[in-house]
Amino acid sequence: RYRLHRRDLPGIPDLVFPSRRKVIFVHGCFWHRHPDPNCKLARLPKSKHEFWLPKLEGNRLRDLAKQEQLKKLGWDVMIIWECELRDLDRLGERVREFLGP
Repeated sequence: RYRLHRRDLPGIPDLVFPSRRKVIFVHGCFWHRHPDPNCKLARLPKSKHEFWLPKLEGNRLRDLAKQEQLKKLGWDVMIIWECELRDLDRLGERVREFLGP
C-alpha cells in the first residue's frame, strides 16, 4: 500500500509507504539541481544567472532540509531523478531494493 503526496509530511513526498516508513520523491533535474555532472537536464540557463542561481540553489537547500526532517521523524528517503526515468529496468531494481521484502 502507498499514498500520494501526503501533505502532513515535510516536503510532501510523491510516494509514501506508511507501513514501511519510506518515502520517494521524484525530482526534476533542472528544478532540484541534480548533482550528477553527466546529467544534461540539470544545466543552468545561459542568461539571468542572478535570478536562476539563487532560485535553484534555494530549491536544493529546501529539499535537503525536508529530507533531514523526514529522517529525524524516522522515515527513509529515496530520490528518483528525472533522467533516471529513461532506464526503467534499472530504476525498478533500485525501487525494489529501497522498499525491501
